[in-house]
Amino acid sequence: MHYCIRTSYVLLWPVIYLVDTPLQPRIYTLKEAVTILHRSGGAEEANRITRHIRHWTSLDLLIPEGDKHTGTGRAREYRVEEIYRAAALLELAKWRVPVTVLADTFRQFTADFEKEWMLAVDGKKDIYVTMTWSDGLTVWNIAAGKPELFMLKDPAAESGLGGPASAIVINLTSVLRGLRF
Repeated sequence: MHYCIRTSYVLLWPVIYLVDTPLQPRIYTLKEAVTILHRSGGAEEANRITRHIRHWTSLDLLIPEGDKHTGTGRAREYRVEEIYRAAALLELAKWRVPVTVLADTFRQFTADFEKEWMLAVDGKKDIYVTMTWSDGLTVWNIAAGKPELFMLKDPAAESGLGGPASAIVINLTSVLRGLRF
């Protein structure tokens, strides 16, 4: 008599291999990111968002995986965290916050308040981002529950130079809730 014995080694090896392999975060192409970010579904809005993402990438407000200048035929790719940043940037752009104001401080702000950003991603609490800026000075704040707005007293305005400070409050939770993953 001959017996056929199957060992569990053959069956378990692929499972063990998969468990030992660290999970890779999902990466999105520029086209996929635009699909997630745009709400109306219209081509004009998709083109506008594409231009914004490319511009913000060139300014290092968004950091793609790999090279930011991919060349023809290779798509830029972004981690989910960059899509969250893009959603906040789109909201700020909607209210005409100048990109020059964002350029020096936005990435640092998002890094400093990572815990609060994750609360907004979870959607369980309203997280408000406040931003106040004047010539040469930008102040960010983030708060759960209700917004806290701090107005700057612009020293340049007192001396007759520059203009008054500007401010904006956005509900980050609401902005991220609108994403279409």
